[in-house]
Amino acid sequence: MKMRVLRALAIAHAWTRAGAGCYLLAALLLLPVWAEPTLRLPGKVQDTLFVIDISESMNVPDAEFPAPRTSRLELAKAATREAMAALNCGSRVSLALFAGEHAVTLFEPLEICRHFPAIEQVVSRLSTHMRWIGDSRIEVGLTHAIEEAQAHKLNVVFISYGDEMPHKSAPRVTALEAMRGKIRGAVFVVGGDTPLPVPRVDGNGQVTGYWSPEEAVKEGFYPNLLAQVDSLEPGQKAPQGMLDEVGEHLSAARPAYLEALAKAAGLEFGRLNQPREAVAVVSGPGLVQEARAERDARWVFALLAFVMSLAGWFWPKLSEILPNARKSMMLAWKKGFSE
Repeated sequence: MKMRVLRALAIAHAWTRAGAGCYLLAALLLLPVWAEPTLRLPGKVQDTLFVIDISESMNVPDAEFPAPRTSRLELAKAATREAMAALNCGSRVSLALFAGEHAVTLFEPLEICRHFPAIEQVVSRLSTHMRWIGDSRIEVGLTHAIEEAQAHKLNVVFISYGDEMPHKSAPRVTALEAMRGKIRGAVFVVGGDTPLPVPRVDGNGQVTGYWSPEEAVKEGFYPNLLAQVDSLEPGQKAPQGMLDEVGEHLSAARPAYLEALAKAAGLEFGRLNQPREAVAVVSGPGLVQEARAERDARWVFALLAFVMSLAGWFWPKLSEILPNARKSMMLAWKKGFSE
């Protein structure tokens, strides 16, 4: 038994002299990496709630990115993905959909680097079929979005074409003015200035038809014309001039309307033509803040493992140099003491 213990000690000593102990320690230091450890460290973050309008008018193909005749919604989704990808690790993000009067949050704020693949998949699958109502009151929806962002201590980025259903000449900004200064953020308008027909799109993204003025009246936007439209035969068009005042079947961006809302709420405003414009805003000083947040700590263990691997590599030389250096120091010390 004694011989076995002595043999084991001899083997361990040989391993240590060869640096095997350093290599073993390096391997053990790499084990926590698989658990994706994090540390709470100070740094720059951009905690943000992204709100995307999913009303049917977002299907209008008057955006120019990534190609001509791209729908407004596709540009909004591309801008959201790239803006999220530009955020610093440790930043928290959430996503909300706007329709009617509400901005509905899809998930609680998540750390962007760890959860980006899942968040990106959610953004890529957004569709106007997810809307729960056809009307659109943007000033109320923006107010709710700000309240949601404030509750989760987030900035807000709101993307819409800026038109309301039914059309409204001027916004009511009383509620938004009461929210001024409570959070930071930006409002983006997407779409062209020329009124275009609002397409109906199926689940595969294919256009199946367009809204007509008769349908806009039947939605209740013009009660004074409803009886005349109801008297028409199925498929029959209204006589020329009868529905000239109807415009809800057409859609154009209204930047002045959205800018007034943004100004009332104390938010930045911009026109979204390409994703880089959203990236510039979320990465700019206006939305960046210093905060302690979860950071990826895998590099710490990787660095320690690298150092131990280097020690193992140089250990044979060190095992020769260190004893000789220690012996020389002891002799020098004794000589100085004797003198």
